[in-house]
Amino acid sequence: MELREQFLDLARANRAALRFFGLFALFFAGLYLIFGIVPGIRLGLIQPYTEVLARAVAAFVNLFHGGAVVDGSIVKSPRFSMTVAMGCDGVEASCLFAAGVLAFPTTWRARMLGLAMGLPSIHLINLLRLIGLFYVGVYVPSGFEQLHVYVAQTIVILLSTGILIFWLDRFAVQRRAS
Repeated sequence: MELREQFLDLARANRAALRFFGLFALFFAGLYLIFGIVPGIRLGLIQPYTEVLARAVAAFVNLFHGGAVVDGSIVKSPRFSMTVAMGCDGVEASCLFAAGVLAFPTTWRARMLGLAMGLPSIHLINLLRLIGLFYVGVYVPSGFEQLHVYVAQTIVILLSTGILIFWLDRFAVQRRAS
């Protein structure tokens, strides 16, 4: 059997998975283009959202008398200052999650449930990440950059993947009677 025939057989045998990955890539590219790149949305929606995140971080810190103040998207305290920049907003994780939900072959009701459950959860996780990073900056400033770049972002992506798997298992996959 020639290589072309083997490739076509493989594609036919894995049509559903290839369809999912193709749709996933298209949805992710479209969502990230809209929310991550288009200047009007990025500056008109996402930039103000980073300021909301900064205020939320400061509000949490101030629950414990942290003395935090906010200037735009910058959270300042007597011991540390942190900018909640675009890219620290949970958009990438949200786009990955939403692409997975939208690409998976299930009912629209299940998809809407997944988006309604997952996206707020991802943004809550991201907010907790920002709060944690602020405290790392206060108490272990030498570890802030490493934790921010290598650990915290990875945790958000892994947890958003976990939410997707939870949604797939509990709501998206139609159970077959044995």
